[in-house]
Amino acid sequence: MKKIARTLLVSTMLTACATQETVHKEVKALQTGPSVQPHKSITNFASGLRCMDNMMIEYGVRDISMLVEDLADQTGKINAGTKDMLITAVSDMTRRSRSVKLISFGNDSGNLIAFLGAAGSQAPYSVVPQYDIRGSISQLDSSVVREQIGGSIAADNWGLGASASTAGSILGVDLSVLRTSDLSVIPGVVSSNAVVLFKSGLGADTDATIKKTGISFDFQVAKNEATVQALRNLIELASIELIGRLVKVPYWQCVDIPDDSPEIVREMEDWYFAMRAHDELDAYVRSLLIARGHYPVDQGDERQALQIGIERFQSVHGLETKGYIDYATFEALLTGSQATDDQPPASIAAPVTEGAGDAEDPVPAADANKAAEPIGLELRTLSGRDRFSPGEKISIIASVSRPAYIYCYYADAEGEIQRFFPNRFTPDNFLAADVQLELPGAMPFDIMANSEGLSESITCFASARTLYHDLPPALLSTDFEALPVESIEEVRNGFSLASQGEVADASLAVDI
Repeated sequence: MKKIARTLLVSTMLTACATQETVHKEVKALQTGPSVQPHKSITNFASGLRCMDNMMIEYGVRDISMLVEDLADQTGKINAGTKDMLITAVSDMTRRSRSVKLISFGNDSGNLIAFLGAAGSQAPYSVVPQYDIRGSISQLDSSVVREQIGGSIAADNWGLGASASTAGSILGVDLSVLRTSDLSVIPGVVSSNAVVLFKSGLGADTDATIKKTGISFDFQVAKNEATVQALRNLIELASIELIGRLVKVPYWQCVDIPDDSPEIVREMEDWYFAMRAHDELDAYVRSLLIARGHYPVDQGDERQALQIGIERFQSVHGLETKGYIDYATFEALLTGSQATDDQPPASIAAPVTEGAGDAEDPVPAADANKAAEPIGLELRTLSGRDRFSPGEKISIIASVSRPAYIYCYYADAEGEIQRFFPNRFTPDNFLAADVQLELPGAMPFDIMANSEGLSESITCFASARTLYHDLPPALLSTDFEALPVESIEEVRNGFSLASQGEVADASLAVDI
């Protein structure tokens, strides 16, 4: 027994010395500073955010304006910047596309709002965003599953013991999107996900799992940051879901969820039947046909052009040629890869010769030949006047000689230039031949003559194909936002470069 006691005493002294040496090393390391450079936190969904950025370019998504509120912790147990995580995720998701303009607003915006008020500037809030993101950390159930294994050996004057434990906790986040026009929740545009955290009494890591439609997203994080890092993963997944559901692109492909997953199939069916019931299907399918290069922009009648585009897509993809949008066509349009579509865009398709099969290209030869004619673009005021009173509201009329995509810009007296069409209220900028487009028309914004009597101008461009994502970076700003250009000539040069010279433009002076 004495020998055992001496052994334990020696072990204790050696342990104390080792502990003291470790403390000295830790203090020295703290004095020296970190040995590696700070690094960006990368999660399982970093590639998903990049995928969404590219997907929104492919599908022509733009001018989505969203407000983000403070995202509260309803559990009162997590001290983390949830709102800042969401802002970072959306920023990473729109690096190239610039499709979403996110505006921060909440308790933490008080200083900025006070400054703007003192400076007499309300420009950031002059146009109300279309949507609002709200939500919270809605769930934190600690140790809902717990296992512990232990054992000990005891004698008269000493004892040894050991134990190991594993506990599982559930962290949940719920987010939704509201329309700012009436504060109504948009049906189906929600994200509700939870992560299960498994903490072990032995080891330095924590396992985490997010279950989604039968797919498990697993990752490991250090114990001291497990909850916060898991929250970041939830927020990044939520941002992909929210934006994807709002603009209706196959977001699930960016997180490797199969198209035939039961939950995804149900969601696509919901989209199809809801849009059909609310007369939104034609416009949505036309945008997909344009993205896939099957829409005949040289066809003057919109209804006939849509039918031709549907038949063309159905023929190329081996579907029954019906000429209308059934669910099978909708699903193929939504989930098909653009890279597999071998049909060239209608705007650059070869002219149809007599005797060509209707299945290959049903556009009449006369319409194809008309595509070779230059686009004629006319711009005039609704009143017919060319001079206005200071502050007077102005309406303009645009028309084209053949089908085209229209882009309109306003140059104010200070030299700032902003795009006001297409915009968040009317993203579809396709204009059929001899159809008059009134701006602003029913859209909730005004074009007003300068209140100080200074001259300004309006310039519109017309092209045979959509050009937005082919424009130089300086022109990819969101609607109603000043562009980083010096003159309208820079805008004109950008359109000429993107269209290879096949673009028409017209200007209108707003004189006092």
